[in-house]
Formats: sequence, structure tokens, C-alpha cells
Amino acid sequence: MVGVRIPAEAWDGVEEGTEALLEQWLVREGDVVAAGQPVATAVLVKTNYEIAAPAAGRIAKILVAPQETFGRDQDLALLEEASVAWPAAGAAAAPAIPAAPAPPPAAAAAAAVTERIPLSGLRGIIARNMTSAWQTVPRVAAGLEVDVTACLATRKALQERLGPEPHVSLTHLILRAVALTLREHPRLNAHVVEGAVEVVADVNLGLAVNLEDGLVVPVLRHADRKSVVELAAEARRLAEAAREGRLPPATLQGATFTVTNLGATSIDWFTPIIHQPQIAILGVGRVAERAVVRDGRVVVAPTMILTLVYDHRGVDGYPASLFLAAVGDRLRRAQEM
Repeated sequence: MVGVRIPAEAWDGVEEGTEALLEQWLVREGDVVAAGQPVATAVLVKTNYEIAAPAAGRIAKILVAPQETFGRDQDLALLEEASVAWPAAGAAAAPAIPAAPAPPPAAAAAAAVTERIPLSGLRGIIARNMTSAWQTVPRVAAGLEVDVTACLATRKALQERLGPEPHVSLTHLILRAVALTLREHPRLNAHVVEGAVEVVADVNLGLAVNLEDGLVVPVLRHADRKSVVELAAEARRLAEAAREGRLPPATLQGATFTVTNLGATSIDWFTPIIHQPQIAILGVGRVAERAVVRDGRVVVAPTMILTLVYDHRGVDGYPASLFLAAVGDRLRRAQEM
């Protein structure tokens, strides 16, 4: 018997203890398969993998059911290698995809369903993680409106000096401000684990990237040691790899703090869900012309609203608010950009 496994290289750099999700089997027990034939799909740290038969043979036993998790070096099925008397692989290996149940007649009459999106694969991983975070984290949100006049001027001057590439956006200046501020407020650069808060030495920023079927958060490692330009180049590289499906699972692990920006959708503010075990996440809204007070006068200026959501088990409101205020101050003055 030969074990059927996820490709070994998929686990490169992945943290110990991480589990993958068996999304679906494309074959049944007893099916005859060819060497290299896709037999299952799986998701490891929000990365999709196709699992192929390691040799020609017959699927003797499936060990991990669809939507179950599995660990490193674990067999997902047992394959009995081919005998000369066996028929060639063919129709017997047709995908074993169960049909979606038909809606009850009353429901069908009430409203026609135009699309059914299963909570499986990447969408299923997101659903599980978000449900766990919502149910277990006592979260608190704090908001701050920031005048970004100086920040936008700094970005414009920097882009003029650089030329068209790399493209520097306000998001990259926010990443820089957050990374530097985390160095000064290390209690926010931490993980909440069982029975403890672990303050992490490295500042590794997760940057939320929207995909067609969900959200991934690649990690900018040692962000506090990188300039705005370096952060812009790396963020673009990771985002492109994510959208093209080339992002290794290890690049989605190890973040100590996350930044998520929905400003492009024209919303003012929102309260994102913390990516466990991180202690906090920063939500960024749109830049809009709003009334602000300068030197006792009301003027119109570009501002944005930052929303910090933090885990109250690991940090209290006062230090969390000091951190958010420090990020805002750095952006207002475009300090160390």
C-alpha cells in the first residue's frame, strides 16, 4: 500500500501544529487511478492544493473525509499499486462530487436562488476562523479621525522622486507608521495564547488582500526595518502572488499585527475581526474632505478614520488607545516616512 498525501513542499516553512483541510475527494474507494491523476483537493493556510495519485493503482481506503483536517506527514488515503490484470484508469475515476440538495418546494416558490456558494475551501477556512474569533475574543474597538494632509504631500513627493515604480500608496505609509509605532508599543505586537500574552520581538505585519473567493493576509516580515518604498514593493509582490495563486502557505503565517484597508470601497469606518492569535487589527477607511479645526479655525482637509480592534484579554483600553493615538500622530506629521 502507498499513502496518498498533500505535496511535501506545501509544508515548507509552515508552523508546527498547523493543519490542512481536505476539501473534497475526486474519487471513491475502489476507483482505479493513473499515476499523477488528481484525486483530491485540500486547503493549507488559505492556499489550495491538488493532490495527485503517487502511482497507478486502486484507491483501497480513504482515511480523511471531506471537510476534515489533517496534519503534516499524514496519509489521506491508501493506494494499492496497480496489478497487470487491472483495467486501465478511466471512467471509474470520475469525480465523486455529491449533488447539492434540492430546496424545499415552499422555499423554491418563495425565492429563486441565483447562486449557491458552499462554505468550503478558502471560504470555509475563513468561515471557521471568523466564527472562532467572534465567539472567543472579547474585543473592543477604538476610533480616531486623522488629518492626512502632510501624509499625502509626503506620498506625492516620494512618488515624484521615484517615478512610476514602485507605486506608493497611502496604505504603504500607514504600514510604515504602524510598524514604527509597534516598536514603541510592543504590547500591541503580541499574541494571546493559552494562559499568556506573548510579546513578539519581530514586527511582522499582515496586509489583508481581497480575492474573488475570499480574503488572504500575506505577511510583511520585519516591517519596522523597511522603508516605505521597500514595503510598497513587497506588498505589491505578495498581493500579485496571492491573486495569481502563487502564494506559499508560509507567507500567510507569523503575522503579529494586521492592517486592512477598505478605503477603496468608499466606506468611512468598520470594525474588522482579529486574526487569532494576534492581539489587535487596524481597519482603515476612505480619505474624504471633512471639517477640521486648525489654529482655532474650521477648515476643510482630507481625513480618514482608523479603527483599532483589540483583544481585551491581552491589552487594556488605555495602552491600546495610546498606540492608536501615536499612529495617528505619526501620520499627521508624516514623521519618519
